[in-house]
Amino acid sequence: MRKSMLLLLLIGLLFVTNAGFAQAQGNPNFEINIVFPQKIEQLPGIDTLIKVSIINKTDKEMHDVFTYITMANLTKTWTVNLEDYSADQPTAIGTMKPNEEKIVELPIKLVYSADYYLYATVVSKESKIITSSDAIPVKILGNTKIVPLQVQIVSILIPLLLLIALIYVIKRKK
Repeated sequence: MRKSMLLLLLIGLLFVTNAGFAQAQGNPNFEINIVFPQKIEQLPGIDTLIKVSIINKTDKEMHDVFTYITMANLTKTWTVNLEDYSADQPTAIGTMKPNEEKIVELPIKLVYSADYYLYATVVSKESKIITSSDAIPVKILGNTKIVPLQVQIVSILIPLLLLIALIYVIKRKK
């Protein structure tokens, strides 16, 4: 009887501990959503703004809040160094009151042609819980259409013509 009671007590304790852990992980301090645009399909070199909505979901003031953009290259399966994209600096929001919503515009310059996911993240120095938005698809289009056969022909033909011209000039001087 004692062993079964002890076993039930341990199972109950384990259940309560796991429920508390799940609740802490399942309740982020912020809600962040990309308001505009819902997707991007542009040529390289375009400057654009990502408008995000951030809501403090806690019942206390959150200090030192900041937000930033992250991009994942879907072709190469890695994150992107946003220094090249002019989006490497986080945007400081400051203090947010309980249930307060702020709309922030994050600038980014589209650079390298590829397919990406772009998402925004919000962080406060007061909490270790980091919240990210759902990703939006980003397609930076190639601004040139190269035909490999044409490139091969030109890369062989031009040096060949230059060689013929050089031989002609050398024979003519003799």
